[in-house]
Amino acid sequence: MPGEVMTLLGSLGHVAVTADLAALGVDHRETQALVRSGVLVRLRRGTFVEGAVWRTAPPWDRHEMRARAVLRAFGPGAAVALSHHSALAARRVGVHGVDDRAHLCRTDGGRSFQDAVVVVHRRVPDELLVDTACGPAVQTALAALQVAARFGVEAGLVSADAALREGRATRAELERALPVLGGGRGQLRAARTAELASALSESAGESRTRWVLLTLGLPLPEQQAEIVDRDGVLVARVDFLYRDRGVVVEFDGMLKYDDPAALRQEKLREDRLRELGYEVVRLTWVDLADPRLVERRLRAAFARSRARRG
Repeated sequence: MPGEVMTLLGSLGHVAVTADLAALGVDHRETQALVRSGVLVRLRRGTFVEGAVWRTAPPWDRHEMRARAVLRAFGPGAAVALSHHSALAARRVGVHGVDDRAHLCRTDGGRSFQDAVVVVHRRVPDELLVDTACGPAVQTALAALQVAARFGVEAGLVSADAALREGRATRAELERALPVLGGGRGQLRAARTAELASALSESAGESRTRWVLLTLGLPLPEQQAEIVDRDGVLVARVDFLYRDRGVVVEFDGMLKYDDPAALRQEKLREDRLRELGYEVVRLTWVDLADPRLVERRLRAAFARSRARRG
């Protein structure tokens, strides 16, 4: 039996529901044994994932599996579709600052509800629904704005920027999705996200950096700005540039520094920027968690730049 169950799980993307197991002749008692042995992990009643895959999966893969499993449990033809970050995870669009529950929306006038694993939201118009490999889902643009409305602008920007950058959504689609969110604080968050979304953000770190800068009361800097020397030769393309203040801001995920050659090249690049009169501020994930630290570092860089130029 475990071999047949493993074959089934492999064919279903590592998820299964009670009906799938029953089709193999697996009864309730045998299912319980599979859960106890770790072959299956029960997410909620009648909804399972493959234990070995689940236990080693990163959070974003777990969410994608959870969303697919929950949607499958509703059964074929059910009046629900993936929404919010569940719709994004199914498409491999980046998310940040969201919860672990599977989010779906009604496609009819049925009731919304929630429990510890799933949230089912009110109806979304048919014209904003699409079919995906995982099943019905809201459009990517709407999903990003749903995230903003529920979890805040920073979370929304990470997904909206990624969707624009990867060609999964357009600015026009973001604008068309806004009315679906109704009014109130959530709609204001979504509208701000649609206004700020930028395809120039090349990572979640850059999206979050932009938001931190705004929360500090700073103007938005140029993104992916080119800096040339006095002969017009390109020296660097930087993440963010306060050109009039002579300050470069770079988000640094640190991954590239596993390569010593990349580290040397980056140091030479930064030396050239300083020779041209620019101060360079590097921000990491840890820095973004402490906006006041970011503010102190930026204010110090602005002051050094003023002194240098003065």
